Amino acid sequence: MRQLAFLAVMAPLLVACATTQALPRSTSCEKGHLWACNEWGEQLLQDGDRSQAETAFSRACDGGSQQGCLALGRLRMADGNLAGAEAPLVTVYETDSEEGALALADLYDARGGEAHALAAARLRWEAPALDKPPFDFAMQYRVGAWRPSADLALTIQPMAFLSRRLNIGSNLAYTSRGISEFNGFVGYQHFVNTWVVPYGRLMMGTATRASRDPGFNVGAEVGTRLALGYFGHVNVAAGMSRASGNYMSVGVGLNGLFVLLALLHVR
Repeated sequence: MRQLAFLAVMAPLLVACATTQALPRSTSCEKGHLWACNEWGEQLLQDGDRSQAETAFSRACDGGSQQGCLALGRLRMADGNLAGAEAPLVTVYETDSEEGALALADLYDARGGEAHALAAARLRWEAPALDKPPFDFAMQYRVGAWRPSADLALTIQPMAFLSRRLNIGSNLAYTSRGISEFNGFVGYQHFVNTWVVPYGRLMMGTATRASRDPGFNVGAEVGTRLALGYFGHVNVAAGMSRASGNYMSVGVGLNGLFVLLALLHVR
């Protein structure tokens, strides 16, 4: 009986889905299916009908499709309509899209002039940092130090800090004896591209009796993050501190918003 009830519920959904897929893309687009508008636009471009393709992408963009806005902006640029291309590309850029920033930079370059050239350069500089979290929590495991230890860090890196190049934060290290050091830090990171982000940081704080040398603490760390967009990162690093000595570390970081939401859900 349960199987029959399941089929009774699912059958109309499957039929509706199959019907939607079977409709021509133009008809599905007119019914408000954004994916169909984008696919229809691409097909029209292949067929050489650029006017109708613009209409299809415009419908997708108006419906909230970033893909549609990006395609619309690029199509208008290719057709010489630079003024009309700006609005859809700005829409994509404002969603923290690297692709949108680069397309908008191409538009400003096409317009020419010193002001547009400066705007394009700024967009290209921002682009790889756009889809990264404004702050994250990271955990690293250190090896080779005075004692094997873990490192918990909060890194704050808003776009206002030179498009996330600069960051500040705090970290604490702990061993089997307990918390061994607590530091504040300031760092700089360089976006080789959207994925690879080398960084360096200077740390200063205090070391506890659980460390090898209690009292004032100072240290430094260099490493490379493999950025995972808005979700977080993984990283490898080498560092040293007065409290822990020299160490190598591997770690993972998560968008701070995800961590806070998880904690609120647990509570």
